[in-house]
Amino acid sequence: MKISLRKKDPRQLNKLYRRLLPFYMRPPILLAFMMVSLLGQTAWGTLILVRHTDLQSNLTIGFGLGVILGYIHGRWTARMWARDYLRVLKCEITFWEAKGATGTTVFVFFALGVPIFFGLLLKQSYEILIGLQSYIFGFIGGMNFALYLWVRRLPR
Repeated sequence: MKISLRKKDPRQLNKLYRRLLPFYMRPPILLAFMMVSLLGQTAWGTLILVRHTDLQSNLTIGFGLGVILGYIHGRWTARMWARDYLRVLKCEITFWEAKGATGTTVFVFFALGVPIFFGLLLKQSYEILIGLQSYIFGFIGGMNFALYLWVRRLPR
């Protein structure tokens, strides 16, 4: 039996690999999340359009806006994890000390919380609720797409 006593390259110790990511950030899981979001939007849109053909613009605008804001959030999260995920794993910092953690949390609060709050409490309109559901599906899909693009670039 041969034992290798070579020292590991210090650059290798500070490099992020896909295998270090949690299960829900692996490429197949992110693809599954995107497919479920798209399937949910398709089923939701079909159900609504069967009953109300005049609400297609609410579905489209809600989904499109959700994809855009979800993608922005996914890019910010990917940038934050690319910079600080290894430090969080090594317990050098907590998640909240990572640069950008508070900003991404506040962004999600405003991007998801505020439209839902105003849509449900201030104006309980059927048309707005239809657009909100599409917005949520789009946000989830856009966020997972941005994360997928980042994870795909990481070495195995």
